[in-house]
Amino acid sequence: MNHLSIESRLAILEAMLNGSRVATVVTDPQQNDNPIIYTNQTFETLTGYAREDVIGLNCRFLQGEETNPAAIRQLKEAIATNEKTTVTLLNYRKDGTPFWNRLNIEPVTIEGRPYFIGTQTNVSTEEQQRVLLSEQEEEINRLLLPILPIRDGLAAVSLIGKMNDERFTILISKLSEFVQKNATQHVIIDISGVIWEDHPLVIKLKMIQDVMRLMGCNLYVTGLTPKAAIEIAGLQDLNGSLVTFSTVQLAIQFIETAPLKV
Repeated sequence: MNHLSIESRLAILEAMLNGSRVATVVTDPQQNDNPIIYTNQTFETLTGYAREDVIGLNCRFLQGEETNPAAIRQLKEAIATNEKTTVTLLNYRKDGTPFWNRLNIEPVTIEGRPYFIGTQTNVSTEEQQRVLLSEQEEEINRLLLPILPIRDGLAAVSLIGKMNDERFTILISKLSEFVQKNATQHVIIDISGVIWEDHPLVIKLKMIQDVMRLMGCNLYVTGLTPKAAIEIAGLQDLNGSLVTFSTVQLAIQFIETAPLKV
């Protein structure tokens, strides 16, 4: 392309940018409010704003009420420190419809003058799928934590798999609602199917016990493995706090013959 004139090279570059699937803007940080000085055709297709509508404006006109302030701060900090960054945020088209925009900004210097090049990709489908997967995972977590009534005042739940913070939060919420609704006096939690991760599980169980006690309910933990028993015994401040049994059947027999008072 060296034999081409500057005008021809610019025309080819313009055609390449307009043919791209990625929306592109160029801003001038040395001007007041870092205004847009260039957009390609894909930007108009994505946002509905023609070039003449946005030249001289800051890109914030794409933001709206539900745009994440943290994402905006990340962009501002990158511009202030002249660094590149990538962020996914909710933007709005000219007609007001929202879309998820993966925005990458990168500083460049041309003939000693700084500019920012911003590329924008519509990732709405990805975000919708991410939200759907998150909702499905939450529903699976709920389904994996069924609370089974055994008789009046007595219920049990079996924990299976890795119990992360999210699942423990769901468990505490479900147990609290169940105990309040059914006036449950005794809850058995079986942990034989849990992936044991040292101290955190013991601490979480103690937390559940404290919540149950405040609601007038006794907690019993069953299905302890030798490792779990050793871990509980090794925590002096928790030792003796948890009422434990090797099996659910033994816990039920104990409750039926000598129920504890909260």
